[in-house]
Amino acid sequence: MPRKQTFILFILLSTTIFGCDKTPETRPVPPKPEMTTETPEITSSFLDQKLEKVDHDAKYRKRNEIDPNFIIFSDFKSPKPTNWTWTTPKSNMRIANYTLQGDEENDVAELSIIQFDKDEGGTLTNNIKRWMKHFRSNEGGPVRTLISTTKVAGLPTSIVEISGEYMGMEASWHRSNYTMLIALVEFEDGNVFLKLLGPTPTINVHRDRWNSFLEHTTFIEEN
Repeated sequence: MPRKQTFILFILLSTTIFGCDKTPETRPVPPKPEMTTETPEITSSFLDQKLEKVDHDAKYRKRNEIDPNFIIFSDFKSPKPTNWTWTTPKSNMRIANYTLQGDEENDVAELSIIQFDKDEGGTLTNNIKRWMKHFRSNEGGPVRTLISTTKVAGLPTSIVEISGEYMGMEASWHRSNYTMLIALVEFEDGNVFLKLLGPTPTINVHRDRWNSFLEHTTFIEEN
């Protein structure tokens, strides 16, 4: 073999041998992220909270008739008029409920008593607007509202009277020749609404008893 070719072959072999002996460069492996066992803080949402249950029976006790001779409501009492009969309140908001007997041709009227917390129940003006929506005249027109003031148990009281065709809540039913009498007593522990509703002839039969009931209402502690 010629010397020049032998020299070239020697160089190629040397490169191959030395290249095989060279240790490949290794790169450090990055450490694995450290796992934590700490429990993440859980913030409560209002969706997780239980809704507060308003106990109307505890707030405004739905009583049975305590004394057949008296109408007792909130902190007040008054002698019970003749032909006023205790009936179970239709809702927890009512603290007393009575029916007033009519004659053979007319249905009974109903007295319902409701008490609201202080600053609740709406203003007199707003309530009158709401009550007027339940009525129209017997001829189908707007109704008139009679408003007067008096004292019940020494407290300022507004008397509201509306007569005509009673349409009920959202005009769901119609009763012609109906009257609503409401006494709004301004009490420091919450306004008291005394609502008398029924056929106008029945209301007229009991009108004197209604006035006497309001006139003789006193605080329980005064008796």
